[in-house]
Amino acid sequence: MKNILFGLLLFSGCAFAQEKTAADSVLVRNTLGEITITSTPIQDKLQRIPAAVNVIAAEDFQRGDQLSIANELNKNPGIQMQQGALNTSRISIRGLGARSQYSTNRVKAYIEGIPLTTGEGETTLEDIDLNLIERMEIIKGPASSSYGAGLGGAINISVIKPERSTIKLNGLAGAYGLFKSGITAALADDKTAGFVSYNHLEKDGFRANSNYNRNTLTGFARTQINAASALTFFGNYTRVKAFIPSSVNEETLHNSPEDAAFTWGQAKGYESYDKALAGLSYEWNITANHTWQTSVFANYRDGYEPRPFDILDEESFAFGIRSTLKSQFSLFNLPAKSSIGVEYFDEHYQAQLFNNLYEENDGNGSLQGDRFSNQEQDRKYLNLFAQLSLQLAPKLKADVGLNYNHSRYRLDDYLNEANIDNSGVYTYPRIFLPQAGLSYEAASDKFIYASVSRGFSLPTVAETLTPEGAINPEIKPETGMNYELGLKAQWLDKKLYTELGLYTVQVTNLLVAERVGDDQYVGRNAGATDHNGIEFFVHYRGKLSPEWSLQPYGSLAINDYSFDEFVDNDENFNGNDLTGVADQVINLGLDVAFQNCFKININYRHTGSIPLDDANSLYSDAYNLVNLRGDYNFTLFNEVKTQLFAGVNNVFDTNYAAQVLPNATGFGGAAPRYYYPGEPVNFYAGLNIDLF
Repeated sequence: MKNILFGLLLFSGCAFAQEKTAADSVLVRNTLGEITITSTPIQDKLQRIPAAVNVIAAEDFQRGDQLSIANELNKNPGIQMQQGALNTSRISIRGLGARSQYSTNRVKAYIEGIPLTTGEGETTLEDIDLNLIERMEIIKGPASSSYGAGLGGAINISVIKPERSTIKLNGLAGAYGLFKSGITAALADDKTAGFVSYNHLEKDGFRANSNYNRNTLTGFARTQINAASALTFFGNYTRVKAFIPSSVNEETLHNSPEDAAFTWGQAKGYESYDKALAGLSYEWNITANHTWQTSVFANYRDGYEPRPFDILDEESFAFGIRSTLKSQFSLFNLPAKSSIGVEYFDEHYQAQLFNNLYEENDGNGSLQGDRFSNQEQDRKYLNLFAQLSLQLAPKLKADVGLNYNHSRYRLDDYLNEANIDNSGVYTYPRIFLPQAGLSYEAASDKFIYASVSRGFSLPTVAETLTPEGAINPEIKPETGMNYELGLKAQWLDKKLYTELGLYTVQVTNLLVAERVGDDQYVGRNAGATDHNGIEFFVHYRGKLSPEWSLQPYGSLAINDYSFDEFVDNDENFNGNDLTGVADQVINLGLDVAFQNCFKININYRHTGSIPLDDANSLYSDAYNLVNLRGDYNFTLFNEVKTQLFAGVNNVFDTNYAAQVLPNATGFGGAAPRYYYPGEPVNFYAGLNIDLF
């Protein structure tokens, strides 16, 4: 009898789900190349943009455990997100940013037009709840003239816009103490739509000293003031306390990956912070051909981080404005579109350092001692940008753009243990960044594109300082030229979408991290690198029958990244492989769905070996990962839409390094700690409920 009742429940759930199939049909969703890209200066269809742009939709984030964007980001060729813990990650695009020690600092990111990237160029995406993301657009390389500093590219995130009033609940539980819960209340009518969402995430972690706890509150609202103008608000508050197990040596990786680094475990090192950001945007359709949009934004962060070598107490506040005017017109009797704008960003940062007396604290972890450093920093930058798109012929389009950047950095040193005032001001050289591209429709729905662009990235604060804590006026921004040729094509009645890209990026004034102490680094310019690669992406969306849909997908990145000119401490590394990035990455996946009721996803990823030091004396092992997830959608009481899901990560229990620390150095005879161990096989299950 129980089996019969269970079968009836499944059948009824599928029956109710079938009613909305038309709204979510393969026919509606199979035209990937026809997606309009909104984050480029001039909006156009994905196929028609002469640049490499990847799109991750809300439904794509339903393929994994909904904890991190890494699972989906890594499926896009040329993008590698290494994540050693929920609060420790590094994103590199086409090898740019791969040698960063602990963070993402060559990629610029925005959410609803608000910068997530700090004034020093560091980007943190770990705090975003995946249930709220509608779409993520990634521009690879410096192919857009409107984002300024970001040699690796730009990531633009938009949140889900409510179409009806509803209350949504979500819950998730899994291995290693994983628990996640959230509630979202949305309101929508003819003129106004918005939501308020609260989410909680906690996890013990499989490693010692890796407890994680996060609470977020997010709000969005958009109202149509009149037929020509609209006002949009976005705000987010996040509170995090995350312990840090840090990296380990090779022996620990293979024999006891659950261990934390000894000093971090003894100090019970962690980071905690309160972070808030908010923005207000006004959009005015001046005429049918002219639209003006202006956003003002601000963010605040208060952080505290006890580390074995010191305790960092930091606080930052930033504000800014971004304004664009987009137009359509005729130029020399040719259809044209333009985008001109300005972005200004001003950030004040204060950092105090204290001695950590954990060794004197009877095994109770970190204990704050005397303060030995107190510095304040002001960072300002101004971006002016313009882009023109010209339809030269029915099948030929040209884009040209120019960005101007002016950045300034001031340091006020109030306390230094050497009693030396390291205060100073440094203005980076003014930089002009041109960009140009061509797109040609060689056959129906098959576009060939070529582009050339220049980009740059500012040094981080740590990279701008000398070992004594003073500004190093010799530090210059990294700059690079990107050359690219590609094909974007749809086949089989737009069910099959493919992309092929070939590129080379030539980087000069390469910023390298020189280790001056235990987990402490300074930066300097040390040469040039060549980034050559081939990227391939394929996605098929079709039906096996009226009930069954099939979506296989795959990507391939073959990377040839090397030092062109690099001499460090009289050692010549010319021709060596670039540190910190895999030579090849392969992704294969399959989505199978039945009547919009059952769905299963399986994903395989191969990551090649990674050079761990500039001398190429040691490489990490290549590894293979398989992840699985299954979903069941049904409706209760004709109204309550319900989704049950469960999954397995690392199905075959692979021992691997989820993140590496380039050029790690051992102190006191200890082996270098290059590796952040990845999680063993782990399970999760969750529930999403849409009440009405």
